Amino acid sequence: MIRWYYMTCFFVCFGSNYSKAQQIAQYSQWSFNQFSINPALAGIKNCLDVRTAYRLQWAGFEGAPESGLFTINAPLNKKRKAAFSSFHGLGGKIERDVFGNFNNFAVSMAYALHFPLDQTRRLSFGASGGVQQFGFDHTQATTLDPDPAVAQSANVFMVPLIGAGVWYNTENWYVGGSIDQLARNRWSDIGFTSRFRIHTNLVAGTKWTFDNNLSLLPAVLLRVPPAGPVSMDINLMVDFIDNVLLGVGYRNVDALIAFARFKISKITIGYSYDFITSSIQGGHFNTHEISIALNTCRDAQKRGSVACPLFE
Repeated sequence: MIRWYYMTCFFVCFGSNYSKAQQIAQYSQWSFNQFSINPALAGIKNCLDVRTAYRLQWAGFEGAPESGLFTINAPLNKKRKAAFSSFHGLGGKIERDVFGNFNNFAVSMAYALHFPLDQTRRLSFGASGGVQQFGFDHTQATTLDPDPAVAQSANVFMVPLIGAGVWYNTENWYVGGSIDQLARNRWSDIGFTSRFRIHTNLVAGTKWTFDNNLSLLPAVLLRVPPAGPVSMDINLMVDFIDNVLLGVGYRNVDALIAFARFKISKITIGYSYDFITSSIQGGHFNTHEISIALNTCRDAQKRGSVACPLFE
């Protein structure tokens, strides 16, 4: 059994390396909710879009990351006078991430400006801002020998959260980029040099539709930390008449992924399973993730890339 002492040592003693790698929660089902990683997608659909997800990473591993999020977004002016006039979008995100003795809770709002270039092309820009509460619970840390220097309380601080993004799509493909943690806040009272680092996401994908109502959706996501290895997710999914989706994915740093998504009226339920390939797999600590979405787009809208993007 892994003692909290070792978990604390891992996150604090090696904080300089960890802080340059995965500081923010990562989700395998990012393609099901791209607004969660890019504020430029706020209100991009002509309808209200509500999504939630829960991720249990390395199930069974003591102190392993446990993440959850809730997002909502919609256009501000659904009825536009001109066919290709710009429009605005607004969205919000609530996220909680717990790992070891650390607890991260964030609330943010996003604003986006969308420029339809013609019937099939669109360019969007977005920005997000909010607050983030980050804490470290000393009471769950134990040392091999009693040490009065270890505080018997939890250090919690609140800092601003700032991000930005850009998105471009045609009828058949899309590309986007976003940056997070622009404020680069220090971890007050937790580490001497530890701080949040700027994280960059780059995403691209396409959709091939065949005569038998099957669609093939390849997509790739690059997570670029300021230092350390770049994480690359490669997904390949098959969609059956917009109702059932099955797929596989590969993350170069640690996982093979299986996807399943089912649509029941306006509700969509997704599940993914990460088979861990890194050294932590020795304990069979694999990852589960489930998502639920409510999309109020009409079917006719959903099949038009400008009205409701096909790439989810």
